[in-house]
Amino acid sequence: MEWSGLDKVAVITGASSGIGKAIAELLVLKGLKVIGLARNIDKLEALAEELKSKPGKFLPLQCDLTNQSEVLKAIEWIEKGVGFVNILINNAAINIEAGLTSGEIEDWEKTLDLNILGLTCITKEILKLMKKKGIDNGCIININDTLGLKIPANPERPASSAYICSKFALTALSECLRLELAQLESNIKVISISPGLVETEMTQQWLKENPRLALQPKDVAEAVLYAFQTPDNVLIKDLIITPIREI
Repeated sequence: MEWSGLDKVAVITGASSGIGKAIAELLVLKGLKVIGLARNIDKLEALAEELKSKPGKFLPLQCDLTNQSEVLKAIEWIEKGVGFVNILINNAAINIEAGLTSGEIEDWEKTLDLNILGLTCITKEILKLMKKKGIDNGCIININDTLGLKIPANPERPASSAYICSKFALTALSECLRLELAQLESNIKVISISPGLVETEMTQQWLKENPRLALQPKDVAEAVLYAFQTPDNVLIKDLIITPIREI
């Protein structure tokens, strides 16, 4: 994807806080038009106010990814109001304490509904929009996790079994989508970015009680920017970033 600012439109899920917010801030600073999706419209609108003087533009859009009708309405709004999308950044995720020997099945459902099924739904719809608009050099970026690549014997951070399983599923989903697009002779890139421990609202309290080195959300945002600025013939399939000394 040849790089230039305002002719690029990015959709970011879970854009109201943490990694999603940091990605939105960086891309707007670089001159992109960014559509930020989240359930909390107040946080999105506050972010839009913060970014209004930056080179790009931030458009807040309320959407619950676990509700298919809301996803379809969001896509309709994007097509009518913006026209097209070059980049989708699947960032929204939850980590509810749910194990196989503890917790409720409802917590597994909530985790998989957002982390996998909601992600799949919006990805399918964005791909349809790309095809409709003739965009064949777009980019799908999945924010994964190192826990979706290998389960450590002694996890150094809190992560439920449901969350880990959802991230392993995302690893498989990313590769399956690459294969499908290759069979269609599409040039749309699928990039998986797997951070280690990141200081976000999800981990802040735990980090206070268990002080250790952690990435900042902006570190992940920089990795996202790096990954999709490569030339059209170059694909960074998987990018792993961790705090130094993390095993």
